[in-house]
Amino acid sequence: MDKEVDILIIGGGITGISLASFLKTSDYLIIEKDSELGGYCKTTISNDYIWDYSGHFFHFNNNEIKNYLINNIDCEIVTVNKVCYVYYNKQLIDYPFQNNIHQLNENEYLECLEDLKNKEDLKINTFTDYIVSNLGNAICNKFVKPYNQKLYACDLDQLDFDAMGRFFPKLLDYNNYSSGLSFKHKQTTYNDTFIYPKGGSYEFIKSLLKRVNSNNISVNNEVHSIDINEKKVITSKGTIKYNKLVNTIPFNHLLKLSGEESKNLSWNKVVVFNMGFDSPSDIDANWIYYPGNEIFYRVGFYNNIFKTDKMSLYVEIGMKHNELFDEKVTLNSILNDLQSVGIIKNQILVDYQVIAMNPAYVHITKQSKSIYSKWCEKNNTKDVYSIGRYGSWTYCSIEDNIIQAQELALRLNQQL
Repeated sequence: MDKEVDILIIGGGITGISLASFLKTSDYLIIEKDSELGGYCKTTISNDYIWDYSGHFFHFNNNEIKNYLINNIDCEIVTVNKVCYVYYNKQLIDYPFQNNIHQLNENEYLECLEDLKNKEDLKINTFTDYIVSNLGNAICNKFVKPYNQKLYACDLDQLDFDAMGRFFPKLLDYNNYSSGLSFKHKQTTYNDTFIYPKGGSYEFIKSLLKRVNSNNISVNNEVHSIDINEKKVITSKGTIKYNKLVNTIPFNHLLKLSGEESKNLSWNKVVVFNMGFDSPSDIDANWIYYPGNEIFYRVGFYNNIFKTDKMSLYVEIGMKHNELFDEKVTLNSILNDLQSVGIIKNQILVDYQVIAMNPAYVHITKQSKSIYSKWCEKNNTKDVYSIGRYGSWTYCSIEDNIIQAQELALRLNQQL
């Protein structure tokens, strides 16, 4: 496949497909190394269970984007009012943890209050500095620090203070805590209500693909090298020359493929066990956070989204990106811990799937932000862009990816 194209899109995940759907030209090509589009937004239907690659929660602030996605979906879409907890000291605490510290035992509650009252004014450089300055040591030590260390699989001092951006829950005023006001008014979070297609998250990909010409997609086509100066990409199916290049695969891969160093970028791996059991559960949660010694950091309940009569879980484990794991050993650890926290009682595992997402959560550091910013300054003027959660090495929602794709498409459309 030796080809010339105006706009070449590397990566057929939700960002790349969204970009293509917004373009006003037909002179584009999406190349995807896998046999199926969607990236991490894929769905497996196995026996009686519907599983995604991990828990995707579609919460939209932009109604235009929401309607753009759901208008083409053929299956039923359920609206869910989120129910989630933190499992702390064998007790389920309502989430957000810091707004429900009154549910702790009296000594721990008073400890958190006292710490909130007397928390220090820190010079904020790292993520640890930021969370402690906002929440105090007691709340951080009980939940925020151990949970995020399990999730990111790194020392939180390595992360930039704004590593989670708007997704980090903000603290109410101490005076509201001491008067009890913060407990009378539930704090809203960015995904209190979310929607979910009954066919799984891949229904959103199918919706977007209705706006994309199938002739402009090349799957099973892996990029071997990128020559930005010569405006050409060598792939497993041949050479592609382009006028404009949009990358949506992980930014560290882009750097390597174009001959640049990526040694100052880091990330974690998340191993997901999707698990189907023979009988239901009496737990009402959509998901539960686990900051303790359990092998997993989060467990989600598909059966409470789809209202099915058999327990269906996704279980997430954070690891270093190069950490190895034994599937059978890990499965046994998961089953033991699910039993110890009260999720498994008499249920029997009848089906499961293992997925390794690598990268899963990128480590946002001052260095990573600088590397990406300088790369954009250097290459955007050459009509080369890198967007999306992984393409721009950031932490964002699926909606954010689609909006970023829409904004770039508008820019490219103006050049036609």
